[in-house]
Amino acid sequence: MEKAIKFVFWLLALLSPVNAVIVTMIFLIIVDFITGAYASFKNHVTIRSSRIGHTISKFFIYNLVILAAFFLEEHIVNEVPFLKIIAGFIAITEIKSILENYNVIYGKNPFKALVNLIKLTPLKETIETLTEDDAPKEQKGGKSNSK
Repeated sequence: MEKAIKFVFWLLALLSPVNAVIVTMIFLIIVDFITGAYASFKNHVTIRSSRIGHTISKFFIYNLVILAAFFLEEHIVNEVPFLKIIAGFIAITEIKSILENYNVIYGKNPFKALVNLIKLTPLKETIETLTEDDAPKEQKGGKSNSK
């Protein structure tokens, strides 16, 4: 028993630099699960054990990938921030899923709300310049204005 306790402490000390990333991923997975379960409840969709199994497998797979990226960055190629890149992609995936669940629950698309909020700020000019390229084509029946 004493050897097991020493091993656990050694493992936790080894993984201490990546603990914040792992805790963040666990939090996002839990929020996604809760919002997904609520969206299913609201739409009268039964919650099946296979869907819960997907959440459990996500928990283990995401954390293993994060640990692999951490060790790759720490011990092999420390010039490339693999941990931040991979954790960022995983976080974006989870946040996208959470926002989709939000859309199902409340019937409002958070992406559109964000764009509308940005249009109220000084960034409005930036958004308008990004969408100006499409505006002349639509106004003139799809014909371009090239010489």
